[in-house]
Amino acid sequence: MAAKRILQADGTSLTAHCWKAGRIKVEAEFSNEPAGIEALAGYLKKHRSSLFYLLADTAEEGFQLEDLPYVQGGDRNALLKRRLGQYFYNTPLSLTVSLGRAKDGRRDEKILFAALTRAEIFTPWLDALREAEAILAGVYSVPLVLAECGPQLLDTDEPVLLLTLSRGGVRQTFFDQRKLHFSRLSQLATRSIDEIGRACANDSAKIFQYLVAQRQLPRGSALRSVILAEASQIPALQGYCQSGQDIHFEYADLGAEARKLRLKDTLGDSNAEKLLIHCLASKTPTDQFAPASETRFHRLWRIRSALASAGWLVFAACLLFAGKTGLRVAELRDQTELTRLATAEDGRRYNTILEGLPKINLSPDNLRALIERHETLQKRIPAMEPLLVYLSQALNEHPRIELARLVWRMADNPDATASAAPGPRPAGAPGSGWVVVEIEAQLPLVLISDQRAQLDLIDKFAARLRTAQTDVRILNRPFDIESDKPLRSTGDARAQGADVPKFSLRITRPL
Repeated sequence: MAAKRILQADGTSLTAHCWKAGRIKVEAEFSNEPAGIEALAGYLKKHRSSLFYLLADTAEEGFQLEDLPYVQGGDRNALLKRRLGQYFYNTPLSLTVSLGRAKDGRRDEKILFAALTRAEIFTPWLDALREAEAILAGVYSVPLVLAECGPQLLDTDEPVLLLTLSRGGVRQTFFDQRKLHFSRLSQLATRSIDEIGRACANDSAKIFQYLVAQRQLPRGSALRSVILAEASQIPALQGYCQSGQDIHFEYADLGAEARKLRLKDTLGDSNAEKLLIHCLASKTPTDQFAPASETRFHRLWRIRSALASAGWLVFAACLLFAGKTGLRVAELRDQTELTRLATAEDGRRYNTILEGLPKINLSPDNLRALIERHETLQKRIPAMEPLLVYLSQALNEHPRIELARLVWRMADNPDATASAAPGPRPAGAPGSGWVVVEIEAQLPLVLISDQRAQLDLIDKFAARLRTAQTDVRILNRPFDIESDKPLRSTGDARAQGADVPKFSLRITRPL
């Protein structure tokens, strides 16, 4: 962080102050003579990395208030520049401050035009700063500093007159709606407390008459006048500044206000210069008088500082990313080590299990080939579900037939018996062979005396199962129907369960 140095200029001399963390130190004082200018150049060269603030405390100031039509962009800039030239001719140290827009009518914008009317007083100092390439933040005046910190001290929106004491004399600064309207400086000869008191009373009365004449203060209203002084000197000032019908005097403790603004130095009298310097360094006003050519090195410093800050931010981001990556690498390294240990433990357990298995005279390669052949064989074995589903559908259509037994097998021909195993299937002919299903079923007991009904039900059931690809053959019937055997009647109503009519079928379907 660059050091901040405030150069306080009055009409004849320049005082250099160093501000750091709420403390102010006087470093040097320079006259406007050639020797003083030369000494200032050496001082600037010694502290060329510091930020310099030029604070003007002179009576050569001008303030003008005007209501202008509200315009924007280039038209506004041209209008304000023309007005500045009309009010303050031939002075580069000027500025405009917007005090807001009116709430009714055309809603004109109230503009404050301010300038340091005698620019030649500051020319030697500005030339020295320019030649030394010092980082000049701007040229400020005491009213501009008070405009920044004054509303905090006064804490009101009503019209108020603030009186402060500095090296130049007693300064009267008028605020309305917390906005600066004008300021003037009354010089002192002896700086005694009696002279200060008389000056405060007389200047307040003059300011009151001026405000009433300019219609900035309504007739019949009183002016609130606040005197910023050291607590021990307030009783003496009260003897000269007594409230009346037109002016109400109030007093603010300079030491207490300085502590509120975090000034760490002690103030021995009512001189508010240290408080003003502290406010300028800690809460720099936005507006300043110097043209852009005088603050060129300050703009370059700001750009350089912004680039340096961006570089540090990028560097910090890179460090954070590197740290995060390092932590991730450490975690992965730990996970890898845990995985290696788990793999070693699983390998040890696997080897222990293998050692406990029975020993076989089969190498792993041969075992793998045998398993592959078994899987291939399993894939070539046809499923029995289609034929069984087809059989179940037929049984649903003939609910009087009850299935007693079912045998499913594969055979090389449809007439093969159950004991005949299918022969080896030639390679490349997975579809050769037959699927054979032999079923044993029984008929209802009520049909035991009706042999014709039994034959008719069995024939219908066989016809239902028979298709172009499915062959059905009746193996056994409930009774013999050959011509050389006599028919036997079983019409006893007391027939037992063993006499239930039974039959068997063979269903064959090619693979």
